Amino acid sequence: MSEPTPDPVRVVVVDDEPGIRRILELTLRRSGRYEVVAEAGDGEGALEAIAEHTPDVVLLDLMLGPEWGVDLIAPVLARSPGTMVAILTALSAEREEDAALSAGAFVYYEKTMVVNLVEYLDRDHALFRRALDGDDVLAPSALQRRYAGVPSGDRDASS
Repeated sequence: MSEPTPDPVRVVVVDDEPGIRRILELTLRRSGRYEVVAEAGDGEGALEAIAEHTPDVVLLDLMLGPEWGVDLIAPVLARSPGTMVAILTALSAEREEDAALSAGAFVYYEKTMVVNLVEYLDRDHALFRRALDGDDVLAPSALQRRYAGVPSGDRDASS
């Protein structure tokens, strides 16, 4: 007897560019493990979609026209505290990641990572679920970026 197929991870995509939203929806749907339940191009639409769907994951761009995505993180988590906020932006992590993580995002992805997005989401969402259960975790995508180019023997010294 085969094991039941798990329900797909429910995602809300928030980006002011319709083409980006479409690419993300197709990428996630193709995996068979994610379902985009709503899309939004601005903060108001994002908060409405999150309140309506209570998604497992919100993929949130930082530059939403005149709005700043970091300012949406707290209201997102207030409406849906069990939702993983994943920043997906064209802005480099070196400049913006700390602010996003400090505001409550779980992970920070640069849009150049979209080809590996499903792989990163699989790992990071599993860790997020563990964090909700009380485990002390750090998303591996963040670790990989922090240790890129650091020889393995030097990693302990850099923490």
